[in-house]
Amino acid sequence: MKRANKGMLIREARVWLQAVENYYHVRPIVYTNVSFYKDYLKGAFDDYPLWIAQYKTSPPPKIDRYWVFWQHSEKARIDGILTRTDFNVFNGDSSAFSQLLVDSIYRSSASADNYRGR
Repeated sequence: MKRANKGMLIREARVWLQAVENYYHVRPIVYTNVSFYKDYLKGAFDDYPLWIAQYKTSPPPKIDRYWVFWQHSEKARIDGILTRTDFNVFNGDSSAFSQLLVDSIYRSSASADNYRGR
């Protein structure tokens, strides 16, 4: 399998992330696994929240930046869900999670107001 050109991947991902942010008025969360992050994304998208996937390890992911979510399994069993599902951890407490939501809502409404010329 041919490896992607890192520079082109970063440029194209940046275009996509900006298009999503412009449309939805909310900063997207970058989702990736640890090896892809280290090989391609490290240092390029530090201004975006990070959702990192790393299975089969019990300690949190070992990367050189703050992560918001850690997906540590894709085989979780949860009451009310008939099939296996992803299992994630938020890197913070309930206050930090509430703040993440407030920041998203504020950014969304502020961007929408700017978009509307208010």
